[in-house]
Amino acid sequence: MITKEKEEAVKLIKKYKTNNPFEIAEHKKIQIFYCDLKELRGMYRYYKRNKQIFINSTLPDYTQKLVCGHELGHAIFHPNLNTPFFESNTFFSKNKLEIQANRFAIELLLPDYIINNYPEYTLEQIARVECLPIELIRLKYGSY
Repeated sequence: MITKEKEEAVKLIKKYKTNNPFEIAEHKKIQIFYCDLKELRGMYRYYKRNKQIFINSTLPDYTQKLVCGHELGHAIFHPNLNTPFFESNTFFSKNKLEIQANRFAIELLLPDYIINNYPEYTLEQIARVECLPIELIRLKYGSY
């Protein structure tokens, strides 16, 4: 099934020739700030006509990349809202906006061409190799 989140991720990957959310945010002139956010992984903020992503600097690099992808999803689909990304339970959120940001993030970070590199792998094995939460990979396949 092709969702609007997948369509947007594929479009951005083609346009910018990368699936790296930091590089895409830079191309889209979205400011990224790193700081100790305590219980937040990250947040998106629209302030004085500027799109801003805040990322918890205490997180490992691979988690920061995921957070950036998630917040980039908010910047694209919910550009005028301010949205915090909480440390716990965000991947299990029933909130429509969070689910949409999660779908975008996984489509960006794990596009089909990367999945195709693992023809014999289970979703759990792909999650481990790519350092992504299995909950997000399941979301990609509709088994959330």
